[in-house]
Amino acid sequence: MSQVSKIRMNYREAAIRGYIPEGVENRLTMMTILEAGIQAFHRGYFKDLLDLNIDKSREQRISNREGWDMALAAQDAMLEDISGVRWMHRQTETLTTSDFALALAYTRDAAQKPGYAPFESELLKAARTRDVANFKPIKARGATNLLHRFLALRPEATNVLYTGFIGQGEVYSVANYELAIAYTWEMFVNDEIGDFVDAMEELGEAAARTRAWSVIDAVARMAPRLPLLNGELGPTVENIQAVQADMAEQQIDGRTVSRTVTDLYLPTVWGPLARVVLGSQALAYTGGGATVSANPPMNPVYQAATAHNEPIMSEIFVQGPEGNPRYNNPAAGYADLSARDWVALDRNARGLEIAYLDGFRSGPKTYTKIPDTVELNQGSFENHTYAVKVGDVHGATVADKSAVRIVQGV
Repeated sequence: MSQVSKIRMNYREAAIRGYIPEGVENRLTMMTILEAGIQAFHRGYFKDLLDLNIDKSREQRISNREGWDMALAAQDAMLEDISGVRWMHRQTETLTTSDFALALAYTRDAAQKPGYAPFESELLKAARTRDVANFKPIKARGATNLLHRFLALRPEATNVLYTGFIGQGEVYSVANYELAIAYTWEMFVNDEIGDFVDAMEELGEAAARTRAWSVIDAVARMAPRLPLLNGELGPTVENIQAVQADMAEQQIDGRTVSRTVTDLYLPTVWGPLARVVLGSQALAYTGGGATVSANPPMNPVYQAATAHNEPIMSEIFVQGPEGNPRYNNPAAGYADLSARDWVALDRNARGLEIAYLDGFRSGPKTYTKIPDTVELNQGSFENHTYAVKVGDVHGATVADKSAVRIVQGV
């Protein structure tokens, strides 16, 4: 007997015994399959965080069922997109209880905290976040320049000095990113629940990569390039010093602006070198024989910055997501980017920004399509398809170009 048939048989027996209403067993069967896919999606997106909260929800339910019910009822705002899944559990609450809904609410709540990012990106963690109510253009925060950089000294009995400001912020907007996976009639006949669940987990990983892409895409399009003579050698002592000097002495609108390099975001190839360079307190001799020379005994960039692996950055710099036509387009700012380019950032300046449509900061949403058909084994009336759609709404920008560099070789 197929796995689908077993699920339906259990619901059918429950209906005969009066535990659930007659006529809902087909719909509940499909909802059970789709819930497995939805849970796999969020496990792919949140990774261990979701599993930890499933354990937390289970322990809370076992030890204090009344408190568990109250906690679940209080989390309605976090769970609007899985109302169909919750309907299923209300229908079958005498048979089974799922810890997934409350676990997802706890997980989404944790994901709203500053500094959280899916597993794919360290650069995403450095971006300041904000929520917006619609798709209208947004002006990046922190991009309004006062005419005075410091408060003015006011002598006794004199009038206060009024300053002015010039808005120079980048304008950007959020956009809707979606993909759907179908559970088809053919998959039903072939009993391919496992394949569907695996695909949904991969879709969760793709959603995490998309949020990382949003920030890296903004850096690729907007961040100033810093070509270095020996840039192809990566984050060496000399190259890190060159980046420090470039960011420490900048002229912006006639003002001197000084930034500190606090973080390096690196493709995988440069991670080991950066950790050695930044973590070595003393420098070694170079050369050999008559050409031997001693570097300064102390490493001038020792612990000067924190190195982060950003594994998908090189992919995005070179080709970007599949089907995106903007990559390597000079007009879009992608020309001449390399898989070995790396990013230097002054995290304290908060130069990166990502915005989410209200309700999406905590993560992508899932939506289910359950056609109104009685004949379960025939799928949807129109095209034999049930489906889960995933949607996420966000957009990113470089709010302060003085705080970020793409470091390149020449």
